[in-house]
Amino acid sequence: MRITNNMMRNNAMLHIQKNKAAYHKYFEQCASEKKIQNPSDNPTIAVRALRFRTTMIEIEQYLSNCDDAENWMDATEEPIDKVNKILDGMLEYVTHAANDPNNADDRETIAKQLRQNADAIYQEHANRDYAGRYVFTGYRTDVPLLFDADQSDTTYTITENLEINEIEKYAYVYGQASYDDTKDASDYANEASEFLQTHRIPLSYKNCDKEDVTITYKDVNGDSHTVTAVTKSIPDNQTYNEQYHPGENEVYFVPETGELVFGDAIYDSIRAGSELSAQFNKTQFTSSDIRPEHYFNCRAENNATGVVKNYDNVTEQKINYQVNFSQTLTVNTLACDTFDTTIGRAVDDIYKVINDLEIMEKNYAAVKKRIDDCDPNDKEKLADLQELYDQIGTQITLQNTVLTNSYSHAITVFQDAKNKLNVSLADHGARYNRLKMTQSGLEVLKTGTDEAKSENEDADLEEAYVNYTEADLLYQASLQATSKILGTSLLDFI
Repeated sequence: MRITNNMMRNNAMLHIQKNKAAYHKYFEQCASEKKIQNPSDNPTIAVRALRFRTTMIEIEQYLSNCDDAENWMDATEEPIDKVNKILDGMLEYVTHAANDPNNADDRETIAKQLRQNADAIYQEHANRDYAGRYVFTGYRTDVPLLFDADQSDTTYTITENLEINEIEKYAYVYGQASYDDTKDASDYANEASEFLQTHRIPLSYKNCDKEDVTITYKDVNGDSHTVTAVTKSIPDNQTYNEQYHPGENEVYFVPETGELVFGDAIYDSIRAGSELSAQFNKTQFTSSDIRPEHYFNCRAENNATGVVKNYDNVTEQKINYQVNFSQTLTVNTLACDTFDTTIGRAVDDIYKVINDLEIMEKNYAAVKKRIDDCDPNDKEKLADLQELYDQIGTQITLQNTVLTNSYSHAITVFQDAKNKLNVSLADHGARYNRLKMTQSGLEVLKTGTDEAKSENEDADLEEAYVNYTEADLLYQASLQATSKILGTSLLDFI
C-alpha cells in the first residue's frame, strides 16, 4: 500500500494531539491537585466524589447541630445547678428553724430569706433564656415562664394533676380569745384555743376565682368519681379557720389561699385510690406567677374578645435536634418536670403561720399592758384580763407548734423538690453524654470521610509531575519529528 504524505501528516497530527491532551491532563492535575477536572474524565471517580461531598455536608451540618445543642444544654444545666444549691440553703434554714427556738426577729429573717430564695428560683433561674429563647418553656420558646406584668384580661381554666401522697395532715390553732369590755373570765375560758388537724393540699396558685372547683379521682376499684368542692372564701381576706371543717364527704375550696380541704371519709376514699386532679379558674395574675400553659393543660379565654386558646400536652413538648444519621436528641428540659411549684407554696405557709403568730404576740403584749395599767384594787377586772392573758399565751404555745410543723413540712417539700430536680438533672446529664459521644463519633466519621474523599479525588503530585514531565517530552518530540517529516518536499528527493 502506498503511504501518501497526507496519511503521514494526519497520523503525525493525531499523535501530536494525543500527546498534547496527555500533557494538558497532567498539567491540570499538577495545577489543581485533583485527579479529574470534569465528570466525563472518570465517571466512577466523579460519582464517588459526589457521594463523599454529600456525606461531608451532612456531617458538618450534624456537627453544627451538636454545637447548638451543646450550647442549649449548657444554658440549661447552669440554672438547674444553681437552684440545687439554693434548695440546699433553704433546707439548712428550715432545719435550723425547726430545731432551735427563734425570736420574732429570727423568724422574720428566716421568712424573708426563704422568700428571696423562692423568688430567685422562679424569676432568675426557671425563667432563664438563651439567645432570646426561653430555656424551660417547651415549644413556646418566645413566651417567658412567668407573667411579665400583672394581668386580669384572660381567665384560665386549669386542670392540675395532684399527687395523692402530697395531701398532708395540716395542723392549725382553732379559736382565738379576743379582748372585749363586756367579757368576763368565763367568756375568755370558753374561747380557749384548740390544736386541730385536717387533710388539705394546696393548688399551685393562691387568689383563685371564687367559683366551685371540680375534683376528679379514681377509687380503690378504679371507678372514677367527680366531686364539686364547696367554695369557702375568707371574708375580707382575713384569717379564719372555718374552712378547715368540711363534712365527712365534703371538699372545701379556699380561693384566697388556693387550698383544697378534704373531709375524713372522702380523704380515705381518695387515699386508697389514684389519679387525683382538680379543675379551677384563675383570672388575677401577678408578675411573679407562673404562666399556666407551661405547667398545666388549660383553656385560656380572653375576657374582652372571647377568643379561646387551648393548651394541651404540656409535658410532651420535646425539642429534638437531628444530630446524626437517623438519630435525634431531645435538648430541652421542661420547667414542669424540674421546678416544683410546691416550693413557693410551702414558703407561703410559713409566712402565714408567722404572721398569725406575730398578731398573737402583739395581742399578748397589749393584754399585758392592760394588766399593768389596771387598778390593782379592781380584782375582778384583773382576773378577767389574766384569764385572757393565759388564753393568748396558750394560743402562742400552740401556734409555735404549728410553726414547727410548717418548718418540718417545708423540709419535706424542699427535699422532694430537690429530688425532682436531681431526676431532671440526671436525665439531662444522660442526654448530654449521648451528645458528646455522638460528637466524637461524627468527628471520627468526618476524618475518615475526608480521607476517603481525598484518596478518591486528590492526585498523587509526585506521580502527576513525573507523568507531566514524560508527557511534555513526548509532546515536544512529536512536534520535532513531525516538523522533520512534514518539512520534506520533492526537492529533497531530487
